[in-house]
Amino acid sequence: MIRFITDSGADAPKELLNAYDFTVMPFGVLIGEDTFFDGESISPLELYAKMREGAAPKTFQVEVSRMVEVFTAHFKQGDPFIYLAFSSELSGTYQTATMLAAELAETYPDVPYAIIDTKTASTGQGLFVLDVAEYAKTHSFEETKTYTEQKISTVRHLFTVESLEYLMRGGRVSRASAFIGGLLSILPLLTVEDGKLIPKEKIRGQKKVMNRIVEWMEEARPAIDGHRIIIGHGDSLERAEQLKQLIEAQFSPSEVLITIAGAAIGSHTGPGLLVIGYDLPA
Repeated sequence: MIRFITDSGADAPKELLNAYDFTVMPFGVLIGEDTFFDGESISPLELYAKMREGAAPKTFQVEVSRMVEVFTAHFKQGDPFIYLAFSSELSGTYQTATMLAAELAETYPDVPYAIIDTKTASTGQGLFVLDVAEYAKTHSFEETKTYTEQKISTVRHLFTVESLEYLMRGGRVSRASAFIGGLLSILPLLTVEDGKLIPKEKIRGQKKVMNRIVEWMEEARPAIDGHRIIIGHGDSLERAEQLKQLIEAQFSPSEVLITIAGAAIGSHTGPGLLVIGYDLPA
């Protein structure tokens, strides 16, 4: 049996992560002088409420003490395990995990393990981890490890936001761009490429940006029809449902899951985030 670890950067329904017996390590969240742990001592809804009240949260990587605790428990258990990590371009968690696991492996040399930089985030990472766990049900540790490495290049993410304000706070857009964009209702469409958050287009109006997401998805139709999609939102369930309807009118996925996005991405994009994860053809 292969056991799985991920971090709270993976936005997927908790019941599914629990069903696959994932151990989820939380990112830290700083709000003023207060420290929280994503999904444990602060929920996404609480996070977005604080942001609407003016809070500017900052995130930090999974704590070393938490990693040591989780990895040690898995090594002692003796089953092969895989940690599917948030993109190394967006957090130092993967690098820290790689070093810690290598040190612990000297004490437990007979336990197979892998630390994988998924180069994904949010619902892209959520899609990644669920697909890998499903694959592992009928494949060996080595086959599953190879599958994860091949999958890194086949996950597509698309992000948009309700307001440029939060991207401005995080330095992703300038204050002038945010001001002009707000006046003109211009919204960014962003993606993740090679693990980095990259602006893709600027689009005027929320309806147009959702239609553009569906247009971009056309490139991946062979990998979308019959497969799972995950939509994440920043306390914007109604818009997520609207996007789901647009997608289901255009494609035939096996299921479209909707989940609320946690702090790893939500702290930087703010309330009103929409993010979708889907597969590209291999």
